Amino acid sequence: MCSEPNIGDAMRKLAEFILIASVLLCTTAFAQTDLAGTWQGKLAAGPNEKITIQFIITKQANGAYTAVVNSPDTGGIRNVPATAVKYAGGKLTIDVASLSGSYSGTVGKGAITGEWRQEGSTIPLVLTPYKKPEASTLKPLLGEWVGPLSAPGVDKLAIIFRFEMTPDGKFAAFMDVPDQGARGLPVSDVKLEGGEVSLKVAPARIDYTGKLSGNTINGTFKQGGGEFPLNLTKGKYQPPSINLPAEDMKRLLGQWVGKWKYEGDTVLTVLFRFEKTKEGKFIGTTNSPEQGQEFLPLSDVSLKGDQLSLKIPRTRGEYTGKLDGDSLTGTYKVNGKDYPINLTRGGKYEPPVMQVDIPAETMKKLLGRWNGKLGTLSVVFRFERNAAGKNAIYADIPDQGVKAMPVMKASMTEGTLSMNIVGAEYKGKLNGNKIEGSLKPPNQPEIPLNLTKE
Repeated sequence: MCSEPNIGDAMRKLAEFILIASVLLCTTAFAQTDLAGTWQGKLAAGPNEKITIQFIITKQANGAYTAVVNSPDTGGIRNVPATAVKYAGGKLTIDVASLSGSYSGTVGKGAITGEWRQEGSTIPLVLTPYKKPEASTLKPLLGEWVGPLSAPGVDKLAIIFRFEMTPDGKFAAFMDVPDQGARGLPVSDVKLEGGEVSLKVAPARIDYTGKLSGNTINGTFKQGGGEFPLNLTKGKYQPPSINLPAEDMKRLLGQWVGKWKYEGDTVLTVLFRFEKTKEGKFIGTTNSPEQGQEFLPLSDVSLKGDQLSLKIPRTRGEYTGKLDGDSLTGTYKVNGKDYPINLTRGGKYEPPVMQVDIPAETMKKLLGRWNGKLGTLSVVFRFERNAAGKNAIYADIPDQGVKAMPVMKASMTEGTLSMNIVGAEYKGKLNGNKIEGSLKPPNQPEIPLNLTKE
């Protein structure tokens, strides 16, 4: 969607640090005022940009405090531990070694009034107790809300907000963008006051505000400095239907399976699925299991004689091919490249054989979930044993709707873990419950990616 704003001056530099680095595991001397709880404030990242910061402070049995920090607006910080704190005589001082910065404030009248200092810059930061909105006030939002977004580079991109109540009675919200394969992006700071709706989608730096009226919300979608109208209607999302004569529909119905050579020796599976819904609509979707994608909608499907053409909005790619009974012979064009792809109707997807060459004792240590940050994106590697008792590794990128992307090859040599995923290679050094490493995407420089076991 839209690009992020450029952060240039010293104050913005501080905000950039906060997006990607750690703050706050504190140990402190006992003080008479109990600081336990969540304290929240706004840190000015620029003239027109503020970032929410939450300090979650816990009091220990010995009277000392520990704390972690979250940044709901950005998603770049979540339950991150920190270094040191002093609290005496109503004065609170927090030193953050990893940022070469510190926070100092005065506790009183239900607030902590202070400043953040780093590299010669000082930014006011007032903290107050955070009060989560009562779930009952958000009940009018419960359900699925759908609307089309038009912005530079996109036309009528389907945006979905889902508001739910969890089994334990908590309110939860998510954003889906089906055309881009994104599902379950966490939505935070949901408010409904006087019919005014506001929310944030931290991973994508999105703010949405609107006016609720019955089953509609008329509002504004903000991202990367741009503002675009986005009006939502309550109801289930329906993939765009394909308008073709009944006879042409019959020629395409079913699942089509093929292979394509992506980069180097990487071979990926391609699935096209054409089906008729219960409502009688004809829809088409595509999937590439090795890339961890869910089925993505197809658009602009046309069949003229034996010539099929279609577009894949998620990748901005186009497929053209010749239909001959149960065979499709064609070319996929994307990013200025042409890839031959031949598909067969009725074929079945065979999961890839993973080559996991990791010693049993080491694999035992790796079993479980490992979390990391790729820039601002959350990444999870899952080390598992499948139903057949074989070792398997999968990667999830929830912010981009990527789930169960298989790791095709994995090995461990002298404490260094190597993993291959869709042409990219990850290498990291295992040390206890941490792996320090980097990811090398195809034709791109390495990106730091350190993992921590849950």
